[in-house]
Amino acid sequence: MKRTRLPLFIFIDAFGWNVLKAHDFFLADRVRDRRPLRTILGYSSACDPSIISGLLPCEHGLWSSFYYSPATSPFRCLRPLAILPEALFSRARVRHYLSAAVKRWYGFTGYFQLYAVPFRHLPLFDYSEKKRIWEPHGLPRGQTIFDLLSAQEARYFVHQSGAGDERNLARLTAQAGAGELDFAYLSLGRLDALMHAVGTRSAKVTELVRWYDTRLRELLAAAEAAYAEVPWYVFTDHGMHNISATHNLPADVDRLGLTFGRDYVAFYDSTMARFWFLTPAARERITAGLAGHPQGRWLADEELRQWGVYFPDHQYGEAIFLMRSGVQMLPSFMGARFTAGIHGFHPDDPDSTAAISSNQPLPATGLASIHDIFSLMLAETGLTDPRPAFRAGLHPAGSGL
Repeated sequence: MKRTRLPLFIFIDAFGWNVLKAHDFFLADRVRDRRPLRTILGYSSACDPSIISGLLPCEHGLWSSFYYSPATSPFRCLRPLAILPEALFSRARVRHYLSAAVKRWYGFTGYFQLYAVPFRHLPLFDYSEKKRIWEPHGLPRGQTIFDLLSAQEARYFVHQSGAGDERNLARLTAQAGAGELDFAYLSLGRLDALMHAVGTRSAKVTELVRWYDTRLRELLAAAEAAYAEVPWYVFTDHGMHNISATHNLPADVDRLGLTFGRDYVAFYDSTMARFWFLTPAARERITAGLAGHPQGRWLADEELRQWGVYFPDHQYGEAIFLMRSGVQMLPSFMGARFTAGIHGFHPDDPDSTAAISSNQPLPATGLASIHDIFSLMLAETGLTDPRPAFRAGLHPAGSGL
């Protein structure tokens, strides 16, 4: 006898609206409705927690991976490595193994990489995603769909980080075919990694999308054989930009004659620079020095509030400089090599736009941004929305907020 219903939420990293439209064969005969979704300024470290909680980064507390906090930095033990040749530790494999060692040493369960952050600067920073967000109690603040499902003792599937798309798909297909689940959330990451390497227009991208199409059809067939109803949603967190130019923004800042760690601290992501000012003169010189820059601009606090990434305590930066769409900051603390595809540019740029497709009619209202996907999860599971009580706790009556 078939079980009643299995909602499937399938996340394909970086499968944005423009990439989806370029591969409109994807599940074409099965899609009933699809639409673009607004992304969130930042990277997966901001977008993914918002999708599974329905909260914005300023609410759940996760935006970028690194933030200035020398008093709480877990990287002070790496300070002696600063005397060794930087070329030794700039190699990707060395960084990978060292990241794994640091992760084990501190017991981090979340996604963690040292990237190309200079060792001399690492003791100035703390890391935000210490816990795996795909498990209960994974966020600094608020609840995810996995907190709610666990509280109800629901049988749910969630992907294993590091297992790879093939293994995660095979595991979900087997469990769905056996009728063992009440809910499933699957994250697939190969497309994002591939487009970072080759951009969005490569034949390799089309080949991978066809592979996803085949494997997801197999998953849906297995689930539909075991369940009377299988509502499914395929979605993403952001699109992907093809890089047309690079610019050395850290060199522009260095030419201002200030000292990193004494006058200011900066974290150079691949598409934005986040600054903390340690002296008034540094604030004035850096903000004036980058004003009117041809390859990017300062973001106003009002913009950050609008996008849900303004932090009153300036945890992630006192001032944010965003690169122009399609321009990679090179080098950055994320790497020193050209990357064909990058995300994390302005949310309003067409290549930033996310997407969702489904075999269900999508609601006419209330589904405009990636964090609205959480409402679909609540609707499919019948769980109570925890956000009103959470927000009431953040801004209690009489607080003036």
